[in-house]
Amino acid sequence: MLGLSYGESSDVIAAAKPSENHIMTVKNPVYDPSYAKWSRLAFHEAGKVYTLLDYQYIGKSNVAPGVVQQQFRFWVRKNGVEFPLIVSIRYDPVTEKVFTILMEQEKPRGTLRIL
Repeated sequence: MLGLSYGESSDVIAAAKPSENHIMTVKNPVYDPSYAKWSRLAFHEAGKVYTLLDYQYIGKSNVAPGVVQQQFRFWVRKNGVEFPLIVSIRYDPVTEKVFTILMEQEKPRGTLRIL
């Protein structure tokens, strides 16, 4: 049996045969951030409702004992209108059971006055 692991551009990261004592590696391993699972979930859920144009990872925070939140900012389109959307995923950090997925249009920070 041959074990393969693929990167973002389908580069083989490592391959090993159990009967052989060598591993082949490619020079640039792919970094899989700790939020990758939550990013995929946010993409999946937001993509059900909106056309996704771009995204940014905002960060991780502990919002209560036993509750972690991962947040993402998407630039989306719906009914011909483009706007920023915040997707917040709250879950148990031990079991990874999802409590809530909240999607809300990002509120403007206010208008700047020209002096």
